[in-house]
Amino acid sequence: MGKQAVAKAYVLSDGEIIEESTLERYAIKQGESRALPSDRFGGAYGELGLVEPLYNLEALAQLLEINPYHYRAVKTKARDTAGLGWYLEAKTNNPSEQQREIAMQFLENPNPYKTLTDINNNVMVDYDSIGNGYYEVIRDEDGMLVGLEHIPAHTVRVHQDMNRYCQIRGVKKVWFKRFGFENDVDYVTGEIAPAGSIPIERRATEIIHVHNYTSRSDYYGLPDILPALSAIISDRERAEYNISFFENHAVPAYVVTVTGAELDEQTKQLIRRYFQQDIKKNRHSTLVVTAQKPQGDFSDTPVEIKFQALSVETKEASFRMLRADNRDEILSAHGVPPYRAGIVVEGSLGGSTARESTEIYKQSVIEPRQDMLENVLNRLLSVGLGITDWRFRFKDIDTKDTQAKIEELRFLFDIGAYSPNMILRELGRDPIDDPNLDRHFIFGQPLDASQEETNAILNSLKQLHAKLIDIATKEGGKHV
Repeated sequence: MGKQAVAKAYVLSDGEIIEESTLERYAIKQGESRALPSDRFGGAYGELGLVEPLYNLEALAQLLEINPYHYRAVKTKARDTAGLGWYLEAKTNNPSEQQREIAMQFLENPNPYKTLTDINNNVMVDYDSIGNGYYEVIRDEDGMLVGLEHIPAHTVRVHQDMNRYCQIRGVKKVWFKRFGFENDVDYVTGEIAPAGSIPIERRATEIIHVHNYTSRSDYYGLPDILPALSAIISDRERAEYNISFFENHAVPAYVVTVTGAELDEQTKQLIRRYFQQDIKKNRHSTLVVTAQKPQGDFSDTPVEIKFQALSVETKEASFRMLRADNRDEILSAHGVPPYRAGIVVEGSLGGSTARESTEIYKQSVIEPRQDMLENVLNRLLSVGLGITDWRFRFKDIDTKDTQAKIEELRFLFDIGAYSPNMILRELGRDPIDDPNLDRHFIFGQPLDASQEETNAILNSLKQLHAKLIDIATKEGGKHV
């Protein structure tokens, strides 16, 4: 007994009919190409003595272009690490002002076209998207530091000796040497020569390489996003399917299954007319469908035609849940709280939970990155400019919640735990020289005081009211 014919089609929300084979054309097939971008270094690894990275760096760089959550997380970490400002901190009690001027002159003008913040930000974008970041260090003929530049990480490869680096851009090839490497390197050929033996116009400039450590390589780092790579691919395929299908068709409303017969053009026309015309005139109208058995089928098996309503809301909800899961996995790999990346999550807790998340993010993600870049820049200042009395520092993320702090101090004051002067000290202000402001109060009433003393204290406090308001007004605009 032969297998029964089964035909399946979908009735769209506009009444049109498409067969299942048409729908399947828009699905992502397992056998389709997943080719990665070609490696610009190609066969040059063995020829030039370069080390091939664990992953295609071009492909890692392109991930920023296909997933908004990955892009936003990388940009957020770069900004929070290096984009909030910087300052010089004295390392001694009597630091040299001349050294400070030299350091500031370089840090404020490290490059004719980019600020120090721009350079650091670009390095960190590479660091968090590719796992590696590169500074180019430029010195004058006397060895003094005169410039700093960012080199795109996907264009650089490390030599086996770890003292040289090669960059390829199109048909051009340039060599660099490790920062602090004493010998000269020819920037055209990559050949090593004794210090001072290569003319300055042919000497390679230096590179400082920062990388996100992996035990699998001594030469390259890996980005935090790698464990969530499947989430990026899943989100990409979800988006591609939605775009490719729903741009060409309406939303499927019913699935039609015909068993034991063919879904011929006459049957399609009946179904099409029913959904486009009849049901709009009368929602209780009846659809009568006839179907022809395949040629040569003389069996008594009845023909079955089934209509099953599709829940579009359920399908869309599933897609939304999938996207939310992918988003959470990507942000978790980066260690970035959703709201920090500009994402509002329904039902998420605020208040202390948000503050705690920010503090964890600051301590576990941002501060280690700031320490890494600070060490790089302080080494540059020390070796390249002889700066010993000053330390480069990044400004931290401000995790203070001013309103919550005020409410906390108000509570401590009302229960008698804090005096007014203690509150001023907590806010970073100088205490006021008045004994009444060193007393403790419970809901406005001084402790251990008679009625006469209470009245005197309250009168004294009223006289200080204008002074406190004046202090608050003057200090209100200052950053603490």
